[in-house]
Amino acid sequence: MIKKITFALTALSVSISLYAAETPKDKYGMFPEPESGYVRYIVEVRKTKNDYDHKVELLIGKTMMVDCNHHSFSGKIEKLPLQGWGYSYYKVSDIKSGPTTMMACQEPKKEAFVSLRLPRDMELVRYNSRLGRVIYVPKGFEVRYRVWSAEDKVHQAKKH
Repeated sequence: MIKKITFALTALSVSISLYAAETPKDKYGMFPEPESGYVRYIVEVRKTKNDYDHKVELLIGKTMMVDCNHHSFSGKIEKLPLQGWGYSYYKVSDIKSGPTTMMACQEPKKEAFVSLRLPRDMELVRYNSRLGRVIYVPKGFEVRYRVWSAEDKVHQAKKH
């Protein structure tokens, strides 16, 4: 009798585990589908010992032919709440050509990634290895990212 109960409980726990397993689509199913003219990107980062030792730099832009000047885009980026879930996502809109330098260029144009100038509070976002960052951008633009990590060593400041 005990073996039957143990087997039944084991089978039940395995079936619950399989039912609860998420596919990537399920994991982000609570986020809205992209609006017409938009694409959804998800920035997923690897698991670390301590996510607080890392930050993610978002680079939103596109590859273009540019001259030797520094080029950028300007636009609006909003951090929006996902109602009822406690998560947030980003929406980028109103992208226009941003400021550039005005040097005379001798070299031929070359292909380069030109990014959106982000507000200071969004240059580095919190690293979260459990749930990726969801970002909606206009079609024709893409999302790239860089991970920034703190050194293990903490330095002592000197009193003066």
